[in-house]
Amino acid sequence: MFIDAYMQMRYEQARGVLAEVILENAIKRFREKRIRMLIDQALDQRDAKAFYRYSAELAGIRKDEIE
Repeated sequence: MFIDAYMQMRYEQARGVLAEVILENAIKRFREKRIRMLIDQALDQRDAKAFYRYSAELAGIRKDEIE
């Protein structure tokens, strides 16, 4: 009986961790897509300041992924 309860608890913990990973990945992809859109807009508007700001932000997100 104890083993069943323990296994159930471990299963729930694993599901929670997996859900967190999936959610974090979805949020990161959404942010990257939004920033790429802002970079495109900055290029269209020939706004160098915005382009460099958003490019740096995107590079920071990608750097965090590597570390």
